Amino acid sequence: MTRQQFQLLFLFLIFFACESIQEEIPVEEKILEFQMKEIYSFPEEGVFASNLSDGARLNGFIQIKEGHYQAIISPENIPINSSAWYALQIWGGSPKTIELSLKYTHHKHRYIPKVSRDGKNWRSIPAEAVSLNQDSTIASFSVQLSSDTLWIAAQEMFSTATIYSWMDRHMDTHNTLKKELTGQSVLNKNIYVYSSEVDSIRPSVLIVARQHPPEVPGGTIAFQAFFEEIYSSSAIAKLFRERFNIYTFPVLNPDGVDLGHWRHNANGVDLNRDWKDFQQAETQVVRDFMRKKVKEQKKFIAFGFDFHTSYTGPYLLILELENEQNLETQIIPEWTRKVGNETPLLMEYKRRDQSLPYFYNWLYNEFKAEAVTYEEGDEIDRSIIKSRAKLYAQKWMATMLMEYYE
Repeated sequence: MTRQQFQLLFLFLIFFACESIQEEIPVEEKILEFQMKEIYSFPEEGVFASNLSDGARLNGFIQIKEGHYQAIISPENIPINSSAWYALQIWGGSPKTIELSLKYTHHKHRYIPKVSRDGKNWRSIPAEAVSLNQDSTIASFSVQLSSDTLWIAAQEMFSTATIYSWMDRHMDTHNTLKKELTGQSVLNKNIYVYSSEVDSIRPSVLIVARQHPPEVPGGTIAFQAFFEEIYSSSAIAKLFRERFNIYTFPVLNPDGVDLGHWRHNANGVDLNRDWKDFQQAETQVVRDFMRKKVKEQKKFIAFGFDFHTSYTGPYLLILELENEQNLETQIIPEWTRKVGNETPLLMEYKRRDQSLPYFYNWLYNEFKAEAVTYEEGDEIDRSIIKSRAKLYAQKWMATMLMEYYE
C-alpha cells in the first residue's frame, strides 16, 4: 500500500468514525469533568507527561508495559460532539523511543496528531504512522523523547493569552484599532473586542472566532489570515477600513479554549446553540455590545463572520435562498460568484434553516444582516487555509465596497 493510499484509508475511517458529529446535542447546562492538573512521573523509566499548560487535555497517563504508555482522554461532559481534543507535553530523562496510545473514554479518534518542540512550530505525524484499534477508540504511534519538552496535540495550540497577544501586536501598527473589555466568561476570564471604528460611519462588520475550542484550522488559522488581509496595506483594505466599522471577538470561549474542552464553555454548553435564548455569559456579551452599537450609536450590521472547523470542511454556511433573495443587499451571492470564477480554492456553500440558534442566524433574524459561518477542514494544508482566507477576504471587501458605495 502506498503512502497516499494509506492516507486516504485513514481519512476514510475517520470520516465514518465521525458521522455522529452533526448530531444536535441538547442545550442545557451540565456538570463538568474537570481534569486534574498534574505531572505524571515514571522516574525509573525516565518518562514524564503533563497537562499543566493552557489548552491541555490529558485525563490520565499510565504505563501499559515497558516502553508503552497510554494517555487517557475524556471530554468535559457528555453528551458531546465527536471533537476528541487532546493535548499534552511529554519528555524523557534520556533519549528514547516509546509507543504512545491515546485512549478515548467517549467517541473515537478524529485528529491526526501534531507535534512541536516549542509550542509554536508544528508538524503532523504521517497518517500511516498512526494505528487505530478496531473501533477507533485507541490511536497509537511512536514518540521520540528527549530531555526537551515535546508538545503533542490534536491541532496547533493557541491559548487565549496567545490569541490576545497576537491581536495586541496589530494595535502597534494600526492606531485606529482599539481593544475594549466587554465582559467576562463563566469563569471570569476577560472577553475583549478589537474595534476599528469611525463615528460618522454606520455600516459595520462583526467577526467572532473560537466558539468551539478544538476548531483551530478555521477558528484561529483562517481567522488570523482573514483578519491580516483586512488590516493589510493594500489599497482595497485601506479603503475598506475607512468605509466600515469592524468589531472582532477573536476568542469567544476563553474558558473552553484554556481548559482543553472538546466543545463547550464552562457551563457545559455549546455556545453556537445559544444565539436564540442567550443563557450564557459569552453570547450575552456579544449581543449586548452590538445592540448598544445599533441602538445608541446608530450603527447597523452590514455583515457577520463566525469562524469554525469541520471534518467535512471547507465550506460556508449561508442563508436560506428565500431569505437571501428577500434582503436589500446581495453580498453573499455576488461574493461567492467572484470567488468561484477566479480560484481553485473554492469552498462548498451550504444552506441551513434560519431558525437554528447559530450565530449567523442571530444576525439575520435580529438585524436582517447577511452573515456566514466560515468552516475550514480538520487536516487541510495550512498554507492552503491561509491562501483561501486571504483571497476570500479580498473578494469580500471588494463586494462590500461595491454594494454600499457604488
